[in-house]
Amino acid sequence: MSWSLPVSCCLVSALMLATCSRRAPELRVLGESARMPLDADAVSASPLFDGSSLRLRAARGETLGVQVRQGKGGGTVSLTLDAPETTVQPFEVRALEVVEPSTSMYGSSTGPGRYPDVLVPTVEAVSSEAAFFDVRVSTTAEPGTYTGTLRISERTFPVELRVSSARIDLEQDPLVWSFYAPREVARAHGLPDGDSAELITRETEYFMLFRRHGVLLASDLPPARFQARRRFVEHTKLWPVAIDSSSDDAIERDVHAWLELFRGTGVTPFAIPIDEPRTPEAKARARHVGEVMGQAGGKRPSLLRAVTDHPDPAYGDAFDVYVSPQSLPADPERTARGERFWTYNGRQPQAGSMILDTEGAALRSWGWIAERYGVELWYVWEGLYFSDRYNHRRPTDIMLDPVTFDERASGGTDFGNGDGVLAYPGALPSLRLKTLRRGLQDRLLLRELARCGAASEARRIVLRVVPHALGEAKDRTSFLLEEPAFERVHDELLDLIEARCHD
Repeated sequence: MSWSLPVSCCLVSALMLATCSRRAPELRVLGESARMPLDADAVSASPLFDGSSLRLRAARGETLGVQVRQGKGGGTVSLTLDAPETTVQPFEVRALEVVEPSTSMYGSSTGPGRYPDVLVPTVEAVSSEAAFFDVRVSTTAEPGTYTGTLRISERTFPVELRVSSARIDLEQDPLVWSFYAPREVARAHGLPDGDSAELITRETEYFMLFRRHGVLLASDLPPARFQARRRFVEHTKLWPVAIDSSSDDAIERDVHAWLELFRGTGVTPFAIPIDEPRTPEAKARARHVGEVMGQAGGKRPSLLRAVTDHPDPAYGDAFDVYVSPQSLPADPERTARGERFWTYNGRQPQAGSMILDTEGAALRSWGWIAERYGVELWYVWEGLYFSDRYNHRRPTDIMLDPVTFDERASGGTDFGNGDGVLAYPGALPSLRLKTLRRGLQDRLLLRELARCGAASEARRIVLRVVPHALGEAKDRTSFLLEEPAFERVHDELLDLIEARCHD
């Protein structure tokens, strides 16, 4: 998927998947971190649109998302900007009907309804109930104020885009790692699982989509399968790898292979050989694998041994990285020894959840929480979970069925809408991926402000937005979850950068 070259773009209609008796809202123009059912009666005030004009503000290198909701029977929507080095990409919006709210395993649910999420890039103009635009400002754009037009049927609204002197680059050194299984991409595109050029081409489409949103899409494959995907490693600092733990000899063989493959690259491989060890037996097994890896040379700083758990005496010194929200804030003494502490997934009050039926700004919180606690890598268990293989279900028709993870199929009770899915077959982005991107961009603005000698002000803002999260989370969510509040802070950051920094 490529960015549209002309700045003038139009949107096609949203294909809605169910009807509802509730009255649809009037015209709303919102950002990408507002998410509620299309037929919701209550919609929060827009920080971008006052009913007569649309006002946007962006750093250089930043991409803003704009949602237009005009209710059923709406007309053609287009957005044009007279702004050099700025592109507008329109999307058709499709909604998924949530009938059963996600269970409490994911935190709170906002309930049933038609949730917009599937975004299909287009260049045509067709009547739409909902529409979405990406407004991408180049890193080399000239700061200033630019104008444009939002056209909805016969109505036109003036658009103002203020480009700040602030500059960010989201594609470098991604914060979030999202796992995927190549076989899911293969099945979605009617290809055999393997390392064929055709499959790698398809995987590249998803990889580039995620990378444009600040996310590293990567699979921890064995050394033989890594070679075909080696070019994905460019401009990263960390990369997941697989260790065959079937025997000590296999562990040693893979460790030696990975050390050689990454020698001199400047990229640090990491492995999670045993996922979520919960029982004493599983913890003992994980410790053994970690110790064998270390004896073979697979330990920090050359190859990081990771476990998806918080520190536990049962592990001894077998691991270099602990991946759990309970690991943060990190123990200073352990950090001083070189141990690392990451987190993964999210549920309130520890962090925002990635499900469909939750607050719109939930995933925007990740960038802020990461900055609050110094998270080096945020692990998403899966980004392309097109079939519920963990629960032995058939492939999910995820363009129609929002329930992507359902333990009821294997005797459990929990299920989630949209869990494990940040993009759809065809490398189509989700609205949630756009929301995640927005929080990661906020994080980069905080870092730019800190680099300009205003680290204390940046820290003050972070603590205001995220009083407590992860291992410090209280009984109730304390971090921001509403788009208007986030947008006010976004403007505050740009004001401070413009006042304190020099280009």
